[in-house]
Amino acid sequence: MSASVRDRDLERNGPAPPVFLRTPPPAKRRFEIVTLIAVNVVGALAFLWPFVVPALAGPGNEQHRNDAPWILAALLVGLGAVLFLELGRGGLGPKAVALLGVLGAAMVALRLPGFVAGFSAMFIVVLVAGNAFGPRFGFLLGAVGTFASGLFVGGLGPWLPFQMVAVGWVGLGAGLLPKRSWPVRIGALAVYGFVVGYLFGAVMNLWSWPFLAAGSAVSWEPGGGVADNLRNYVAFYAATSFAWDTFRAIGNAALVVALGRPLLASLDRAARRMRLDVVA
Repeated sequence: MSASVRDRDLERNGPAPPVFLRTPPPAKRRFEIVTLIAVNVVGALAFLWPFVVPALAGPGNEQHRNDAPWILAALLVGLGAVLFLELGRGGLGPKAVALLGVLGAAMVALRLPGFVAGFSAMFIVVLVAGNAFGPRFGFLLGAVGTFASGLFVGGLGPWLPFQMVAVGWVGLGAGLLPKRSWPVRIGALAVYGFVVGYLFGAVMNLWSWPFLAAGSAVSWEPGGGVADNLRNYVAFYAATSFAWDTFRAIGNAALVVALGRPLLASLDRAARRMRLDVVA
């Protein structure tokens, strides 16, 4: 069967189940999983630390100027360790790492024009690549691509490590979606892109809320309890970001519907031609 016939069959019938060509050594695979879990735990604590360690949330740590460099360093060490492992035998392999660089560069290019309110076209790359190559690849792409785009567009600041984790989670979630027929796959990814447009903004606001809202009616109160603080945060988010994030939610869904199928078909073909393994 010729390549063109196979490509047409793929676009008509949807992706075939992935073929597993190699299996990483058990010890290496366990270390990769532990490293990724550690990176995600650090990311979760980066957003939730004011609730976990309220004593650290004082005026001397305004806008995370003190803790953000340590969080960034921990994330970069963890991601670097995972990428180093992927260059060896097993795992994603060097071809997938090269593809990670290409897609990360695409994120940089799509972020350069800027944002329309909360929407950026770079999210379509994370959504389709995560869905095509799995949650591990999606998380790495989101984190690494966000770091690279921050360097190129001048988006360096205490918010960068938090963006790396949040965008990484977008790619991770896209990799967990069903990949059956094209209508199911595109529909699930479009709905996910819409929902995650709001969730991304809600998560990102957590890093600055304790400081930006200080002294207001929706401020964080260390002794107020989880329910009171959650109620204050929901009010803060609704007042400051909900309308802004609506642009991201609609933009994500629209791009998936318009471009999702051809982009996913291209990534599926790339995976087959490069003999990449998609391991959830």
